[in-house]
Amino acid sequence: MAGQLLAALALLLSSPLAPPLSAAAAPGDTLPRKSSLAVEEHDTHILRSPDGTFSCGFYRVYDGALTFSVWYTDAADKAVVWSANRGSPVHAWGAAVTLRKDGAMVLTDYDGTVVWQTDGKFVPDVQRTQLLDTGNLVLKNSSGDIVWQSFGSPTDTFLPTQRVTEASKLVSTTQLHVPGHYTFRFSDQSMLSLIYDDANVTSVYWPDPDFQYYENGRNFYNSTRIASLGDSGEIFSSDFANSHVLAASDRGTGIKRRLKLDHDGNLRLYSLNNSDRTWSVSWIAESQPCKTHGVCGPYGICHYSPKPTCSCTPGYQMKNPRNWTEGCLPIVDIPCDGEQNVTFLELRNTDFWGSDQQRIEKVPWEACRNACLSDCSCKGFQYQEGNGTCYPKSLLFNGRSFPNPTVRTMYIKLPSGLDTSKFPIPQSNVLDPVPHHLKCGPISTLNMEQNPSYWHNKTSEDQSKLFYFYGFIGAFFIIEIFFFAFAWFFVLRKELSSSQVWAAEEGYKMMANHFRMFSYRELSKATEKFTHELGWGGTGVAYKGTLDDDRMVVVKKLGNIRHSREGFHDELHVIARINHMNLVRIYGYCSERSHRMLVLEYAEKGSLANVLFKSKISLDWKQRFNIALGVAKGLAYLHHECLEWIIHCNLKPENILLDQDLEPKITDFGLAKLLNRSGDNQNVSQARGTIGYIAPEWISGLPITAKVDVYSYGVVLLELVSGTRVFDLVKGEDDKVHVMLKKFIKMLSYRLDREEPSFWIAEFIDVRLGGEFDYSQAKALIKLAVSCLEEERKKRPTMESVVESLLSVDLAANH
Repeated sequence: MAGQLLAALALLLSSPLAPPLSAAAAPGDTLPRKSSLAVEEHDTHILRSPDGTFSCGFYRVYDGALTFSVWYTDAADKAVVWSANRGSPVHAWGAAVTLRKDGAMVLTDYDGTVVWQTDGKFVPDVQRTQLLDTGNLVLKNSSGDIVWQSFGSPTDTFLPTQRVTEASKLVSTTQLHVPGHYTFRFSDQSMLSLIYDDANVTSVYWPDPDFQYYENGRNFYNSTRIASLGDSGEIFSSDFANSHVLAASDRGTGIKRRLKLDHDGNLRLYSLNNSDRTWSVSWIAESQPCKTHGVCGPYGICHYSPKPTCSCTPGYQMKNPRNWTEGCLPIVDIPCDGEQNVTFLELRNTDFWGSDQQRIEKVPWEACRNACLSDCSCKGFQYQEGNGTCYPKSLLFNGRSFPNPTVRTMYIKLPSGLDTSKFPIPQSNVLDPVPHHLKCGPISTLNMEQNPSYWHNKTSEDQSKLFYFYGFIGAFFIIEIFFFAFAWFFVLRKELSSSQVWAAEEGYKMMANHFRMFSYRELSKATEKFTHELGWGGTGVAYKGTLDDDRMVVVKKLGNIRHSREGFHDELHVIARINHMNLVRIYGYCSERSHRMLVLEYAEKGSLANVLFKSKISLDWKQRFNIALGVAKGLAYLHHECLEWIIHCNLKPENILLDQDLEPKITDFGLAKLLNRSGDNQNVSQARGTIGYIAPEWISGLPITAKVDVYSYGVVLLELVSGTRVFDLVKGEDDKVHVMLKKFIKMLSYRLDREEPSFWIAEFIDVRLGGEFDYSQAKALIKLAVSCLEEERKKRPTMESVVESLLSVDLAANH
């Protein structure tokens, strides 16, 4: 029975990313008091609205990670309309949602931690949770009154009949399933608005802030603050002037709809097609994506080339290649000490909305320039020709370039020594400020005086030859056009699509998308046909390369990939969601024909193995301790914070890279099989590892857990402290390394327990340190390494507790 349960759970966790199965049996629309929904039964034990339109239960967002949500039941793309624990998913076992006897509905994780619970004051007579036909999840008392409802705490979606009040708002969901920076709510001026909102900047971008409220068809300071989506697809709001409504293109009753604030910051009304059960956009708030605030981050400019894309302001460079919303950083800072030696670069038809230090009206251009020049905090100024309005700016945010009826020009402050001629200026090349119109005036005629002798001498035979001649040329011309069109469609289009990341308005790819597919041709060019080899590893050979945007990268050719193309893509997209400062970033991959490659972050100092054992660089004690702490944090993230619970399975100094600041970054994580949390782990024959670093349970054939990484970390700790390879420490042959290491650890444990004089610790420490080390930290690291190298894996600490121990040791040493 236990084996069958484990097998069923393994099948559940290893299944493809998909929502709960709508076809499964459901207990009805009600959950009685003192009852629960268990996550292990999430595909069968769900609530269903009486008419079957909506379902409620555990919804899988990643493998092994679920939210308690409400979604449309029968749509091909099941749309989640509400989530209780968005951004904090629970695990695929042990979690449950319970309607307690005190009337509160509580969501707990596998360890009993309360992840979410209903708010407000409750009375003891709450009897049931019910999912209504409207998609509203409610708590009802014995009188049938609603004491709590999900409509009162929306996430990123409004449903028909759901009231939008002063207190309610939508918050966008990012592609990582956490709350984003975009909100849809009533502004301080009581206007229904789309707002970019983070810790530093808050700004309204819909309705268009360039126009007055009456030009946007709004009433100013209307105190009612109420809105709704009607059954016929009409959006009503109390601030709409003259009872105006926003209507769906398929306005009418009998259509299932949802109004969603998407992760790109645009508000869309979706309608469900009854024939194929797919969603289509029937209304959109902002037709120009570049008007959405914050889409390209600070000092970024959104422009159309021809589709919306992001570029840095000249003189700036991208901050995080994985995420455009983090914007750009100055290539050269302008110091504020003394006289500024700066110049101003003109950007025509470019606007940075907001962050105005002041508004100066009817001044010449020179006065506007001097106002910005006199203030060190001014990053540039916008000047409107014609009316002479000047806007000095403290931050270049919400940048966009496109023709405007009112000519706007930005002048960016840059160091005068910076060569601006090499920086391309982002401009939109598809929008014409002058609208085109058909000219329908009188047709002009050409008075041609005919030559009678010319027409008389032109025989029918000559005309026939001329006809065939021009016909032949025309046919040849048409064939040539078809040839070039064919070449573009099958060759050039493929190249362009693999090298550009667009923010397409419909069915879009977000410009902030940090993970992309590279073509083999791109990577061959980046690595100069794979000539700069960095080294071989257990997963393949690595090459140094430079992308078109001048990013230094490592291109790793993978070998012995057992996955299918689809499986390879699925696993990589799981790994791509992992982000931690002590893990190597994955920029993308190549999967063409037989080629399987990863594009990784480049670490300037190379591997810890090279620095520690081969390089002339001598790591001081503080650097070694920080490396130990950073590696521990990276592993703790993989083991405890990642939704997928990744086990590295091959941790060693070769797989720990050091950046320019000697910050450690673990590489090759996630390339072993992703292990789930159910205990159904891979066997030793499938595991990777290196002699000297592999845990003893691999040899004995026990199931692999996260404790194998803890063991490997203990070996790395010993090598960091001693500066010596484990092979040299224990002086054993390959097949005897584990036996000799076991004896060596017993010896260290014995000395630590005996508390012998400290000379033996000084002898153990790397001689290259010249005695410059912290004794208490050194002893703590050795003790921690011994605990990590316990023969019995249950006695080894978790990486989470290792991090806590190191932080406490560091804190004690600093005090």
